[in-house]
Amino acid sequence: MQPMTGFVLYGVCAAIVAAIAGKKGLSWSAYLLVMLPLGPAVAIILPLFTQGSANSVMTTALVFCVPLAALMIALFSKGPTTLTSGTESREQKGA
Repeated sequence: MQPMTGFVLYGVCAAIVAAIAGKKGLSWSAYLLVMLPLGPAVAIILPLFTQGSANSVMTTALVFCVPLAALMIALFSKGPTTLTSGTESREQKGA
């Protein structure tokens, strides 16, 4: 895979995950701000730890684990809940 193709594909994946997080009522911008720098950081740091023995397929697979992990977090997290006291919630229900 050409580097530019990989960056574009990674950006599209990050945008899809952020859109899913936004639809669930989560902060889509926080997901983007975490995913966009974390993927390239993994691609840069991985060869340093493996002393250059990481091939491109392994690096690509690990980089795309970042949006996959973010997708799992977005899917399994609950939407934002409002913090109300017991009397306020009873008033909203009409009791």
